[in-house]
Amino acid sequence: MTANRSAGVHGSPRRSGRKSSRKHYNRYHQRGRAIEVMASRLLERKGYRVIRSVRYTNGVHLVAWCDWAPPLFVHVRRRKKLVKTPGEVAASWPGEVAALKAIPRWDSMSVQLWIYAGRTFGWQYFEIFPSAVMEVEGVVA
Repeated sequence: MTANRSAGVHGSPRRSGRKSSRKHYNRYHQRGRAIEVMASRLLERKGYRVIRSVRYTNGVHLVAWCDWAPPLFVHVRRRKKLVKTPGEVAASWPGEVAALKAIPRWDSMSVQLWIYAGRTFGWQYFEIFPSAVMEVEGVVA
């Protein structure tokens, strides 16, 4: 009797030539964490204290606060090109925008989606309101 070379552990077929989905996830998760750190440092340079979310979710990645402004909730994304309109934000990331719109707000707190478009284009900032998305200038609206 000959051994079946295509059988893996416990007789299950091997996935030859296929990359692990976990490795794929880790690569993109690491890149996402890297831009979270970039955004966090940007806020800290402006005088904010920042807490990063423990889990990578569709919700808030960073919570920032300071003595002179209301709290800031930030979701960070990466993209290779600039976003041309606020409507494009909602179309590109519908789940994230819906989750950010659902966050309860008080005392003019700010919920924002920050998009890093690489070294060439830099950061874009969008304020997420319960009923709309609006591009804002600078780090904090």
